[in-house]
Amino acid sequence: MLVKDLELIEKLSKRNEDKNWRFRSYLKMQEGKEIDLLVKPIYEFVKKNIDCLECGNCCRKLRPIILKEDISKLKTKFGITDKEIVEKYTQKDEFDELTLKGNPCIFLNGNKCEIYKSRPNDCKSFPHLQKRGFTTRLIGIIEYSMICPIVFNVFEELKIAMKFR
Repeated sequence: MLVKDLELIEKLSKRNEDKNWRFRSYLKMQEGKEIDLLVKPIYEFVKKNIDCLECGNCCRKLRPIILKEDISKLKTKFGITDKEIVEKYTQKDEFDELTLKGNPCIFLNGNKCEIYKSRPNDCKSFPHLQKRGFTTRLIGIIEYSMICPIVFNVFEELKIAMKFR
């Protein structure tokens, strides 16, 4: 049974933090391509059974990285200059990367994105589980498992599939 309750997900993630870090170490010793093959069907199942529009927590908790092509899309959407997009909608994070301003996202309305068709690539690809190289992103996956029902459930199902104790 999939867990969708955000408070419960946060509570379980905190309770399982040590186990999650041990699982990360275990995964790092496995063949990355094999893990990707295991994750893919789990991700597809979970994604099919969890509607992001019921949640929107990623838009409340995370700030996506903004690339030049994202600025271009926003520039077209709003009809303003690159400089105006950067000044009005972005900020630098602690790694000196450009991100959208604020939490929750300034474009979040309820659980819906007001710029969905023009949203940043980082938003489009979240939660990044469909990408190759699952084991190269495990620190982020552990972090995201505390806020995203899809990531939480995929990570927990992967533990079961791998008979991790």
